[in-house]
Amino acid sequence: MSVFILQDIKKTFVVNKIENVVLNEINISFPDSGLVSIIGKSGSGKSTLLNILMGIEKPTKGKVLFKGKNIAKFNDKQFSKFHLNGVSTVFQHYNLFDDLTALNNVMLPLKMKGVNSKKAKQLAIDEFRKLGIEDLAYRKVKNLSGGEKQRIAILRSIVTSPDAILCDEPTGALDVKNSREIMGILKNLSKEKLVIMVSHNKELVDEFSDYIVQLKDGKVKGNTLPKECEKEDKNKRIKNTYKSDWIGPFLRLNLRKNLGKNLFSILSCSVGFASLFLCVGFLIGSESSHEEALTKNLSIGNATVSKVESVEITDSPLTYQKTIRPELSEVDAELSEFSTIRVEENISYFISSCATCSFNDTTFNNFQMIPLYDFSLKSYGSELLIKGNGGNNNFEEIIVNKEFEDLIGENVLGKTIVLKNSAATNYKTFDEDDPFIKDQLIIDKPMTIIGVIKEFPFLNSPKIYYSYKGGRDFLKSQFMENLSYYLGYSYTYYDYLLDCDPDDTVSSYSSYIFLTDLSESKEFFTKIKNLNNQSLEIISTVADIKETYITFISSFSKTLLVFSGIAFIGINFILGMISLSSFLQNRKNTAIMTCLGSRNSSIYNLHLYENYIVIAVSFLISLFLAYFAQNKLNPYLSSKFSLSNLITIPFETFYGLRYGLIIILSAVVVICSTLFTMVPMLIYRHGFITEELRDE
Repeated sequence: MSVFILQDIKKTFVVNKIENVVLNEINISFPDSGLVSIIGKSGSGKSTLLNILMGIEKPTKGKVLFKGKNIAKFNDKQFSKFHLNGVSTVFQHYNLFDDLTALNNVMLPLKMKGVNSKKAKQLAIDEFRKLGIEDLAYRKVKNLSGGEKQRIAILRSIVTSPDAILCDEPTGALDVKNSREIMGILKNLSKEKLVIMVSHNKELVDEFSDYIVQLKDGKVKGNTLPKECEKEDKNKRIKNTYKSDWIGPFLRLNLRKNLGKNLFSILSCSVGFASLFLCVGFLIGSESSHEEALTKNLSIGNATVSKVESVEITDSPLTYQKTIRPELSEVDAELSEFSTIRVEENISYFISSCATCSFNDTTFNNFQMIPLYDFSLKSYGSELLIKGNGGNNNFEEIIVNKEFEDLIGENVLGKTIVLKNSAATNYKTFDEDDPFIKDQLIIDKPMTIIGVIKEFPFLNSPKIYYSYKGGRDFLKSQFMENLSYYLGYSYTYYDYLLDCDPDDTVSSYSSYIFLTDLSESKEFFTKIKNLNNQSLEIISTVADIKETYITFISSFSKTLLVFSGIAFIGINFILGMISLSSFLQNRKNTAIMTCLGSRNSSIYNLHLYENYIVIAVSFLISLFLAYFAQNKLNPYLSSKFSLSNLITIPFETFYGLRYGLIIILSAVVVICSTLFTMVPMLIYRHGFITEELRDE
């Protein structure tokens, strides 16, 4: 039976749009044994014909039948079987793996075929013994001579007992003695199997060949083979015994060879993965910081409520919005579901939030005066104290925040400042002779700093906190001299505040709302956002800061997400490019592996596994980096922003899944890395085998 049959083979190459015919009308039947030499001048098509028999080049026209099967129709799996079981190749330049031992080179096809290591070693050693070269088995190929390498190449080609051995100039690089010895080995092999040899050495061809095929100008001009042609047999199958555990030694070689690039990849990926962990930790931690940002501000319990009325303009269809102080009963009714809220008169006209103070003959005015309903801080706020404590409900003591202390520029605890403010009133008498009674409240009051607090610093400013009850009592003790004289009885500034019209500037057009404790703070701030009474308007500086903070964090988080996406793509790009670089550097080895019977999947896996090792090492390092960074950054951020655990990486549980973040992120990285690695390799691998081995 013919092992190989060539039917009407034609091969053309197009160069500069010109078609060059290399082989034309080739019809040859090769027997199942014997040494067949293909000869001809350079350019006659010898190597191209051998490449077509190897299957690494496809004919432009015609069929190549191997044991009745058209090899052009082989898929990757069948092509692998074809090289593992059917045909092997001895190259002119050996194409051995220099960094492996001679024994490992010979064992390689056996391991690809699925033979276990122990048996593969025994079978390979037996072949070494047959040639009497056992002493070469454990030497690295790069240390062997040319003749020794060619013997190892022949052993590698026959160890799997293929049906045919293809030899491309097997003696081309050898001296006369080694050439005759190699030809003797091939001649002996041809007694049991088909050996097809391309050679230019006519003397050796004439002496050792059983059949000679001469090519001239791409056609057969001389052929001593028996003329025989068989039809394609579609029923026979090539036995499948393929395994891919042979890639281990090559993986270790690649890791050593690419040590510098892999270390760079590990460094880049470790930093990238750690950044991703920190980004996720910030996104999660910042969510919980929204509420914490509220409680880290002592003015959380302070708000003002105003009433907005529409007023018609006389003789005009237009109206304007007028803000006035609401009735306390109206506010109480709107906030009746809250048990911890008190509505009080707004005294800021007299004790201005924008007052001035002096300290050591220096005047300061860029701070806020804010009243506290519970100045003792027993209800809330004591945890913010970094110096001193809360006080009694009097107007002689104040608490300041750290920003105010920084404004003063020294330790202020126990120090006294002088509060300065003035507020004028005009009482309308409707008396033509004396239409207005004017009084002026002048505050020039020493106040002792009994406590310093540290607040959430976002958009925070220097603040002085005083007792609302103390301030109210102070106003109750300050008499309006002129108005009292006019009325004929004692009349205080607080009385005036209570009696003034709701649209009088003295009313500040609003009332105070105080949270007496924080148990209902979350619900209260939700109420502010969803107020049912459209005529009432509740304003909270802390709520505004919170919304601004949320907007800022949301924008920052989106930026982080973009950064994370870029970092993620960058990581995979680095991994993919390094894998592609390794793949391109090893194109020759890949071509050799393919000719030995390796499947594409195994070759891809060789580079993918290298990537996976880099990913695994990077992931472990990044976990330590992220954990270390989180533990270092959180105390720093806490000292700057008074927020605990602003970065909270869910190492253990993520959305209810144990180690979920690690599992999900690693899975996504592996999938994306595989795609980034595979796509370029698939693009660049196409058609490169022939190019890499063409000179063979």
